[in-house]
Amino acid sequence: MNKPFPQKTAAPGLTFFHIPLPEFSSFDASNYTGVRQEGISSPSVNSGFFTSMVEAGDVKAVFTGHDHLNDFCGLLTGINLCYGGGFGYHAYGKAGWSRRARVVVANLERTAKGNWGSVKSIRTWKRLDDKHLTPIDSQVLWSKS
Repeated sequence: MNKPFPQKTAAPGLTFFHIPLPEFSSFDASNYTGVRQEGISSPSVNSGFFTSMVEAGDVKAVFTGHDHLNDFCGLLTGINLCYGGGFGYHAYGKAGWSRRARVVVANLERTAKGNWGSVKSIRTWKRLDDKHLTPIDSQVLWSKS
């Protein structure tokens, strides 16, 4: 098995957690891709975690859940804030709105010897739980310059 070669610079960071940060409330319909159908259920106290990620400079995207009727993704201060979409059938949803799941792919470069190299890009889209598993809202979240 070919082991990946270490990146020469910091790898682009991705964070995943359940409760959205207060910064998810920063978006309106003009600056995100996807759907916002309910309020943002973030903590009432801003811990400064988002600011810490911005200052660190390596985090490129945050993925969260909790609000099952939101599936949007927007860019704020160099970090993409993305909802996963409501995909489970054990919790609330909305009649007529297909369950969906966000897919995240990190594309790696190949070295001259054919080994895996550094991250080239990070892409995302959602798949609907329909008979075709329809992909929607494809986005490039980050790409190496």
